[in-house]
Amino acid sequence: MKKLLTLSFIVLLTGCFGPDKFDASSEATIKESTQKIVSALPEAKHDEFTKALMYFSMGGADGFKSMMGAAFSGKSAKASNEATIAANLQKINGLNGEQILEKYKVNLEEDRIKRDKKEAERKKVKALKNEAQELLDSNKFKEAIAKYKALSEISSGVEAAETGIEKTTKAMNEFTEKMNYIDKVTITEFSAERIDTYSKKSVPAVRISLKNNGDRSLDKVKVIVYFQDKNGSTIFEEDYHPVLVSKYSFGNDNKPLKPGYVKEMEKGIYYTLDSALTDWVEGKSVAKVVDVEFSKS
Repeated sequence: MKKLLTLSFIVLLTGCFGPDKFDASSEATIKESTQKIVSALPEAKHDEFTKALMYFSMGGADGFKSMMGAAFSGKSAKASNEATIAANLQKINGLNGEQILEKYKVNLEEDRIKRDKKEAERKKVKALKNEAQELLDSNKFKEAIAKYKALSEISSGVEAAETGIEKTTKAMNEFTEKMNYIDKVTITEFSAERIDTYSKKSVPAVRISLKNNGDRSLDKVKVIVYFQDKNGSTIFEEDYHPVLVSKYSFGNDNKPLKPGYVKEMEKGIYYTLDSALTDWVEGKSVAKVVDVEFSKS
């Protein structure tokens, strides 16, 4: 009977004098329980425990931002931070030193996984935005919209996706409008020949004249001339802008092409090429209107 009582007493003592637990009831109990826990832990774990306590008091990896926000929120910032810290420490209330360290370790791993996931998501969002923009720049509107829709499935990419779809839809409508209008701009004169200039002989040169048969003024008309060899194969192309309203242009060349108006080159005036185009057969060229820009006013 005496032995049984002794054993019960030992078990009771073990329960009473087990590892000290963190007490987040008040500032005083926090300090007291912290001192006891640190004293009971091996010295090698003191620094880690200090980091763990700081981590939990700040509310974890994301807590620092909210603490900084509170710091700049006004006169009650100090009280707000103290209340936040007290609330944060409730997460480790009742845990002993080893349990706190283990929880700290688990949380750090969860934070790492979260960071990796966020970084992977950021890279995916960036890649989809770049791919969509490249498709948009190439006038591949349906493909661009498909990329933006894929972007919208990522939470951090929803806003960019909505903006991108709106931008792409607008560009598609404008492009369609331009393409429908291009047929109304006719090339009234086109010639491709070799001429002699003051400094060179047999220089490839072209003349282009236009007429706007539509009902809108144009600030830009882009024409591409394709130069061909004896087999009729295109060996070179050059862009021309018979109409180009720009702040860098002056005089008669800086006027829009109004509805029903023509744009003709002066007699003896040519667009010339720097390239000799030795394989080009004089006269074998094709000119095509490929782009227009409507006047804004």
